[in-house]
Amino acid sequence: MLLGMVALTWMTGCATSAVSGRPSALRAEALPPEFAQGSGGLGFLGKRDDFQLLQQSAGLEEGSWHEAGEELETDDAHKLWETLARTRTTLHSFGPRRALIYLLRQMLARDEDVPYSELLQRLRPFHFLVVMRPDGYLVSAITGKPLQRMGRVELREGKLMAGAFEVGAFYRDKGGVYYPVDDSLRPSGPLLGELGLERDWLNAALDGSGDALGEVGLALAQLVTSPVRSLQGLQQLPSAVAALIASSPEYFTRYSALPLQEQIREAARLSTHLLMLYGSASGTAARIAAAGSALPVLSLTAEGTLAVEQIAVPAGITVTALGTGAGALYVLMEAPKAPEEGSGDSKKTGSGFRPLTEGNFRENLARLTGRMPKEAHAHHVFPQEFEKQFRNAGINIHDPKYGAWWEQSSHLKNAAKYNWRWKEFFDLKPTFEQILQFGRELGDEFGFHVNY
Repeated sequence: MLLGMVALTWMTGCATSAVSGRPSALRAEALPPEFAQGSGGLGFLGKRDDFQLLQQSAGLEEGSWHEAGEELETDDAHKLWETLARTRTTLHSFGPRRALIYLLRQMLARDEDVPYSELLQRLRPFHFLVVMRPDGYLVSAITGKPLQRMGRVELREGKLMAGAFEVGAFYRDKGGVYYPVDDSLRPSGPLLGELGLERDWLNAALDGSGDALGEVGLALAQLVTSPVRSLQGLQQLPSAVAALIASSPEYFTRYSALPLQEQIREAARLSTHLLMLYGSASGTAARIAAAGSALPVLSLTAEGTLAVEQIAVPAGITVTALGTGAGALYVLMEAPKAPEEGSGDSKKTGSGFRPLTEGNFRENLARLTGRMPKEAHAHHVFPQEFEKQFRNAGINIHDPKYGAWWEQSSHLKNAAKYNWRWKEFFDLKPTFEQILQFGRELGDEFGFHVNY
């Protein structure tokens, strides 16, 4: 037995001596003895296999882990998914959570049960993968071990980037040299970067003390410099997050009325969800070619809860795609044609808007409310007479959320009095929040419904 152990040690030394001296995700694991193992959980001293290690690194309590050796059925995958959703995402757990969610999403999209041996086989590629974390660090996909900070996180072309790496994305580690991978985790492009010879051990030692949501919030705080009060203002956010908010009118109405700090926190929350699910807070624009295509569409409720619904999408409509293949989701970027005059249908007609100008105001209000009543005017809650004052307060008066359907005869009768009330109000030099509240009060007084 002693001779056998000596021989095994010698063989292991020979095998590793050929690996490049540059650090990599695999060599940087430095796992404790109880986790020591090779690919697929067949280590000589291994007490827990790769999947057990992944669940621990993802921040799950041991009592909620899927048991070793048991087939992972779809019901089990759903339970793990729900447990992950209830568990806080930290910087230390960010990478492993991305890997675990990738595996579960793949399973659930195909509605398949996976034998445990195959599950371990599917985990093998992750030994050679790293993930870009929200604080700009590349980390191991299985253990979350930090390797090196690759740059400050910033928004470029709708993506959260650190150097040449996108936050939340997987990359293939070849001896400390990194390449992009496709949705099947295969290398798919040229060299993006490599580890420096000097590593930032101090910051690596402090790993795990932060909250990933907080890190995304800090990154967005540098990008969102003014409150988002119109659809154009959403351009300060990652593209998929902006599309998601813009495509959910009821939520956008609430979001646009929030103070700046709350807007940043909400954007960080949504960004973190998308990063964990799809590895990106950006999306790919696409135009639907086939008529009546039934697609899983992602949207937000008025309260900000993510919802997925299978929708028959008309041909020609533009969408933002998150992911590819069976697990992809879509965000609608355009709305169907506005309803005809007199239509009483209260169902939402869509989520896209024409440019927010005076000429498009009535049609955009119809798209927002899902109706275009015959005996009502498309009323500017914030009168055009004072457009300059409203603009100085950060309000685009032609945004449909600041519009209302006002019964024609009442509108014509009270328009002058309504504008006079605003003239008196501006003498008080009101704040943004006071302007919004005064608009609501006038809506109650003059008998029309405010949409913000």
